[in-house]
Amino acid sequence: MVLWRGIDFTVDGHEPNGAEEYYRIGLHCWNGAQHREAAAFFLGAAAADGHGAAVELLGHVEYTQGRYASALPWLRQSTGSPRAAYYLASLYHQGCAQAGLGQSFDEAARWYRAAAELGEPEAMLALGDLYLEGLLPLTHAPVAHALQYFLAAAARDHPYAQYRAAELYRTYHQDTGRAAALYRSCVDNPLTGRHALGSLMLLQSQAHLREMSATDTARLLQQRREAVNPEQRRGDFY
Repeated sequence: MVLWRGIDFTVDGHEPNGAEEYYRIGLHCWNGAQHREAAAFFLGAAAADGHGAAVELLGHVEYTQGRYASALPWLRQSTGSPRAAYYLASLYHQGCAQAGLGQSFDEAARWYRAAAELGEPEAMLALGDLYLEGLLPLTHAPVAHALQYFLAAAARDHPYAQYRAAELYRTYHQDTGRAAALYRSCVDNPLTGRHALGSLMLLQSQAHLREMSATDTARLLQQRREAVNPEQRRGDFY
């Protein structure tokens, strides 16, 4: 009998047997609301038996529950997991006394890069910010490094990356064409509204698009004036 706080858990009506079935119970508990606190118990049993998916999910569970010391060994074992690499990077980025980790931007960058190579857009954003802040060795201008990572995350449809890349094109490069395209992507992105900064990004992006449109209109009007009334002819009428 497998009991957790007096509750008997089964798999398809029978007592769980082996790592896979313990993992299935842990996954079910984590995805549900009724016995979510039981997830770590069953995942731990599966992870201790070497179940890779249980190891990865247990690291996630412990990290998101704020149990960083217990999360750390499972995160380190989760090779090939973008979110595990991102969590490790975050722990090094801020430093975590609970997990016995001092702040290390070099280690943070190493794990962010590992997560970015596995396609994690949050890691790409974090790397871009580290370069912008001058906290990593530079081979180009900080903005060039940051844009590389912001654009990579934007290509994965991350709304905040689209917004941040647009801001850099507008403010540092005065490239209104590229900025406008990225602002529009952010505005049209269905994920923007779900982002913590979604309302701000929408308002700012729409405002910048209006401003750039007005500037473009004024420039075209001025070009028209100069075309139909060249400067050398204007004195003829005064």
